[in-house]
Amino acid sequence: MEDSEILGLLNRRDERAAELLFEKYGGLCRSIISNVLEDPRDVEECLNGVMFRLWSAIPPAQPGDLKAYAAKAARNEALMRARTLKPKQGLEIPLSEIESTLPAPEADSLGTAELISRFLKKQPPYKRDMFIRRYWYFYPIKDIAGEFSVSESKVTSLLFRMRDQLRTYLIKEGIFDG
Repeated sequence: MEDSEILGLLNRRDERAAELLFEKYGGLCRSIISNVLEDPRDVEECLNGVMFRLWSAIPPAQPGDLKAYAAKAARNEALMRARTLKPKQGLEIPLSEIESTLPAPEADSLGTAELISRFLKKQPPYKRDMFIRRYWYFYPIKDIAGEFSVSESKVTSLLFRMRDQLRTYLIKEGIFDG
């Protein structure tokens, strides 16, 4: 079923929308949540929370891209739960890898997000995909290497160079003084 049809059902508060939403994007959301939370029970509880949030948010929200909206909701919900639960071992690693690349959280986050988006759009698709998998979805290096059929050291060095390029780009754009 098309996203526009699911959104129409959600707007009419038709209960079939919840089933269709879960059927179409439940697997994606579960995968994202599993990269953040370790315990399968926590993953399932979080997934249920995401589906409820989506049901509650639409309407009034009218996402242009339902898949991206669901993925972002899953990531945000998983990160909120990770703060209250024991975080999955290694979750801090992707965040600590990139934290010195970005300005302080109190800086203009919308401007920073737009600049990061522009930077990533200029990258070759495979580099952009690796970067997003690591720092948005928290994929382990090993999984990224397997998906792209390259060594873990290649992924690690590529991400290191991209972080350095991003930092230079943000400094050049005046959003970050390094």
